[in-house]
Amino acid sequence: MRKPLLRILVFLTLIGWSGCSQKTESEVKMANRFPNEDAPLALLMREMFSDMEEIKYSIERGDEIKAYLKKHSELLHARPTNPQVKTATFELMGSAYLESLKMLEESPKALLQDNFKMVIQTCLGCHQQYCPGPIKRINLLNKEAS
Repeated sequence: MRKPLLRILVFLTLIGWSGCSQKTESEVKMANRFPNEDAPLALLMREMFSDMEEIKYSIERGDEIKAYLKKHSELLHARPTNPQVKTATFELMGSAYLESLKMLEESPKALLQDNFKMVIQTCLGCHQQYCPGPIKRINLLNKEAS
């Protein structure tokens, strides 16, 4: 009598666990949109894109741009989805990006637009080497606001 009851309890427990682990439709869509959801570097890169959009619109409106250098410096230390990405070339490209961001943040107003484009070019150069998926999205930063 005890064995069938134990089997039923184990079965119900497993069904309960599997029900908890199923993803909602919204979670599945997000996982498809952002396949590298859990990697800190991927999360940071998405934040960096949003920051670049904010900088772009600040420049277009003639507003002061915010400083993001400290936050974006984490790209050199954040864990990537694929650990093999962290090569000497990645470090050089990451450092070049940070240097161009520093130049942008220290730019006089007359050079903001040109230096912003330079930052975007450093993003594109790295993504052509490592993770080409976001290139189309990054290119949106080069387009004029409508």
